[in-house]
Amino acid sequence: MDASTPTETSPYLRALTERVLVFDGAVGTSLQSLEPTAAQFGGPELEGWIDGLVLNSPDLVERIHRSYLEAGADVIETCTFQATRLRLQE
Repeated sequence: MDASTPTETSPYLRALTERVLVFDGAVGTSLQSLEPTAAQFGGPELEGWIDGLVLNSPDLVERIHRSYLEAGADVIETCTFQATRLRLQE
């Protein structure tokens, strides 16, 4: 059995013990500011589904994530504010 601690095996946890990490900003709002087209959403029936951009236009999501990393963010996460059961059923 490995006797190492989580901070020894996880660069993320180790960094947390050393300094404050900076998370990204408002991914959903940033994606909306790009004014995606219906085609980028995956068609007119999916227009406005910001979370769907992860599947249908990953280049837009990557663009936002890269901008946060370039600004100095240590951690990025994907937009999930619409990833609810009800919203996904739509």
